[in-house]
Amino acid sequence: MQSRGTCPLVLLLLVVLLVGVLGVAQQPQVFTVLYNEIAEMPFREDWLILAEYQQRKNVRLEIQLGDDEDYAGDVANVLESGRAPDIILKVWPEDVETYAASGMLLAFSDYAEWMPYFAEYGDRWDLTEEIDRLRLADGKFYILPGFQRTAQVQQWIYRRDLFEKNGLGTPETYDELFDALVLLREADPSATPLTACWGGAHLLAMMGAGYGIPAGWAGDRLYDAVEDAWRYAPATEAFRELHRYLHRCYVTGILDPAMYTQSVEAYLEKLQDGRALVAVTWISSGFENWNRALREHGIADGEWAPLPVPESTVGIRALPAVDPFRKGLAVPARVAQEPYLEDLIRFLDWAVYSEEGMTLTAWGVEGVTYEENDTGRALLPHIASPRTPEGETSLTAAYGFATLFDLNENVEFEDYKRPDEIVAFLERSMAAGETAQPAPRLDLDSNALQAIDAIGPGLAAFATDASERFVLGVLDLETEWDVYMASLEERGFRTLEAIWNAVWAASP
Repeated sequence: MQSRGTCPLVLLLLVVLLVGVLGVAQQPQVFTVLYNEIAEMPFREDWLILAEYQQRKNVRLEIQLGDDEDYAGDVANVLESGRAPDIILKVWPEDVETYAASGMLLAFSDYAEWMPYFAEYGDRWDLTEEIDRLRLADGKFYILPGFQRTAQVQQWIYRRDLFEKNGLGTPETYDELFDALVLLREADPSATPLTACWGGAHLLAMMGAGYGIPAGWAGDRLYDAVEDAWRYAPATEAFRELHRYLHRCYVTGILDPAMYTQSVEAYLEKLQDGRALVAVTWISSGFENWNRALREHGIADGEWAPLPVPESTVGIRALPAVDPFRKGLAVPARVAQEPYLEDLIRFLDWAVYSEEGMTLTAWGVEGVTYEENDTGRALLPHIASPRTPEGETSLTAAYGFATLFDLNENVEFEDYKRPDEIVAFLERSMAAGETAQPAPRLDLDSNALQAIDAIGPGLAAFATDASERFVLGVLDLETEWDVYMASLEERGFRTLEAIWNAVWAASP
């Protein structure tokens, strides 16, 4: 009788305990995130994407803002402080090496069983070899990478209307391009036929591929597949031949000398007011804005268009290699001791690599930002994009999409945003194999990196300065090349090559 009388109390206690347990279970898991805030699209606490993560995965993100202008510095500071947030966005494979070697990062490869979406994504796109390239000397990888197609969206562009009007057709070689630009400048002496900005680094990177070397933005470390060795690109005959061509363009007046000093704004003004005739740029969004500007400047038939990559003076038709890896994310090593480690890894795996997570990142929420139709997905009319020019709402600024875990290229979304001509051009470029193959990975340990840091910056500064002086004729490529080579040697380029090749020889 006594035990029967206590049943209501026992039941009450069970109910209280159950409610308490359920209450705890319903509390969201909180992860901290370092995010590079972009001034034009400042972070907002009410971004829809944050609410979706909490609703779908019961995860609340606490955002720590980094300065986009010096984000690499912010990453270094938080890692070295020992108090880094759980997730560090916008890191690159080459940056990970130093931090991983210092024991600052978590090895994702140790937790493969918690990343089923990553495994499925890698199988679907046949990425085993690419993923292996991320592994450091210890056989582990320390970054969750984003992947992209190897279509080169940086391309040559030209004023198609002027070339056609003057019967010049589409130049297929650097020499044909040179001759065409000479004729067009004779017809309009005010033109600056071939122009660039960013200190010429973009143009050099694009043209360097045509000479089989990295140049400008593409760096200076050349892998010689024939010799199975690494070379310092500014010390090669290919570098010299590239500069011969550019110097010839300069002395005939078709290369804009302002490319080394002009601002992006000044460069764009030349593209839009009719002075520029050829350039290199990103073509993803098409040229309607520039063509409209040409019409506003009285050039009724003005038309920029992508130019199939010309063959260089050494017989190579190539664009710079596209690394299949986009920006990635890292997790500090301290998280290995946190009770939420598995929850964090599984959340990142879902957010970055699952179909649901990638659709959320790129397209947003069905019925709010996009709809399904007979041909696939389409953004709703109020969302601003090349396909919905009447839209006034930004996917990113208003909702936070395409920000936090925007690592993998969403092929359907990217092609949807591009004009049909650009999609077709890039498909043709990929089919033609115009994009060079990336160099193999060279895994540099902390000792090698320290030695390179002692040599590299000064050597690079000298080579960059000499490159401009060769183009402008301040240095003579024929009579002063040997002096230039001796100066490179004094500054340690052969030591740099020796370090690269020693590491390469010791690699498995």
